[in-house]
Amino acid sequence: MDDAAVKSERRFPALAVSRGIGIGPVVFYDNGDRSIRQYTIDTAKIEREVERLHEAVHVCRAQLNSLIAADESTPEDPLGSILNLQLLILEQSSFVENINNFVYAKRINVEWAVKTVSDEYVRKQSSVADTHLREKRLDIEDVCARILAALDGSDRSIKTSYTGAIVIAHELRPSSVIDLVKSRPAGLITERGGWTSHTSILAREFMMPMVSGVRDLKTVMSGAAKVIVDGESGMVIVDPDSSTVRRYDEFKQEVASECVEVNTELRSETLDGRQITIRANVDIPEAYHLARQFGAEGIGLFRSESLISKPGSIPTEDEQVTAYEQIAAVVGEAGVRIRTFDVGLDRLRGNGTPVEINPSLGLRSIRLSLYEQDHFRTQIRAILRASANYRIDLLLPMVAGVSEVLQARAIIDEEQSSLEKSGIPAGTPLIGAMIEVPSGIFVSREIARKVDFMALGTNDLVQYLLAVDRDNDAVSDWYQTLHPAVIRSIKQVLDAATAVGIPMLVCGEMAGSPFYVPLLIGLGATELSMNVNSISHIRRLISGITSEETFELARMIENSETSDEIESQMRGFYTLHWQNLFPHGLLEAKHR
Repeated sequence: MDDAAVKSERRFPALAVSRGIGIGPVVFYDNGDRSIRQYTIDTAKIEREVERLHEAVHVCRAQLNSLIAADESTPEDPLGSILNLQLLILEQSSFVENINNFVYAKRINVEWAVKTVSDEYVRKQSSVADTHLREKRLDIEDVCARILAALDGSDRSIKTSYTGAIVIAHELRPSSVIDLVKSRPAGLITERGGWTSHTSILAREFMMPMVSGVRDLKTVMSGAAKVIVDGESGMVIVDPDSSTVRRYDEFKQEVASECVEVNTELRSETLDGRQITIRANVDIPEAYHLARQFGAEGIGLFRSESLISKPGSIPTEDEQVTAYEQIAAVVGEAGVRIRTFDVGLDRLRGNGTPVEINPSLGLRSIRLSLYEQDHFRTQIRAILRASANYRIDLLLPMVAGVSEVLQARAIIDEEQSSLEKSGIPAGTPLIGAMIEVPSGIFVSREIARKVDFMALGTNDLVQYLLAVDRDNDAVSDWYQTLHPAVIRSIKQVLDAATAVGIPMLVCGEMAGSPFYVPLLIGLGATELSMNVNSISHIRRLISGITSEETFELARMIENSETSDEIESQMRGFYTLHWQNLFPHGLLEAKHR
């Protein structure tokens, strides 16, 4: 029977958070959540109730330690880091103590106390400005679920077989991904979940194709027999016809062999000889080993805030020196650019810090560093010390104007002089400014004259320029990467760097997306920094295009008035010139 006579193929755009192609039947995920009943405990039995809590916590600790040992993880590996964070919540945070105190104060059962305290933690975590920290609420929910399971003795292991299936869920916790990997599903689709969530990190670690941001999943997937998850371009195809399945089967083979096809010993360059430097965004030394295998030339962005294990837990100067030296030693002469703490006040000071009314526009990033100078000076000393023996550059986040650069440089000079007077070896790292707010764009040429290099953070650039939270589904249609204002802003900053003669690095999702990279090159970009999983595909794309064609593309869209118009023109240009270089479905997908 003809496919069309059975069901019509439907396509939905999504956020690609883990690369790969998955094809399989639909299975809805059962997260095993249980209903919790509240009841009062007799005073004479309170001590026993508290004992139940600590027995459950002991079981949870044993489970987490067993998982860490079984996977041979280290605290620095993605999986080990996540498991150790959850262990930290159990052992060193106030979480268990607050549950304990709640049982005593309210004389209620421990299950209700666990739920109440966990809900409050999640509420506070969900309100912080920092996206990376906000998404760690799932780790708290994970710990809560683990304790509740230990209290009633239930088995948290997965009962349903997800082998070869496309797993559908509103949201997945990190432990769910750890459990799911045992049955090797074909792919994951969630309504919620950003690129930096631990769930997405684990999906990439286990190489499971995953997309998120698909709304009303139960309605969309109702009655679906088969689904394709396109983690390359961000697409969900429901009930694909046989020709689509055939094309994606072929594409899966292309993706699998892609890394072998690219000669990683050669620098990335276009067909007409324009060299494009590809750097990696990584937070741990182990990740760079893989990035280098794919052809990365150094680390373009090391997010130093990844060293902050929990709010208020700022590493000491010596701890930071060790971390920076470890990552720099792995990278070698290719060098690493360390971005100073890009956090808000809540993450710097820890629990108890009042939440700002508008934290995204509040005391954060470079302005927080200049306000809370003790932490900033400690980090500057650590970077200076580490750069004495390694090639390390320093990147200032969210620079809005020249004055911030001048203030930061004065502090760097002071700390460098202080180290020299104390006889402590210190290097002279290059100083860079990250441009991601509108004011920084308009004075980018002036900023360029005061720094050694600049970096363009495209994710935040779009957010701040268009006043749209990229993680808020309600306004997702207004998050338009190809908005004319965004394109013109990128061009203005790239031109500023060129005019002054300093290097300019483009990072963020645009730099790692095959759909946007030709346009970035056409606008003048010569250095791109991206996540590890994007490197091989971007290198392959660059090797198949010419810089002259990218310049033509940039000229073609420069007078366009809407993002839809720009996207349509780009899609037509790619189809005409480079269709064979793009993943199946990428040119049909809606981009944002």
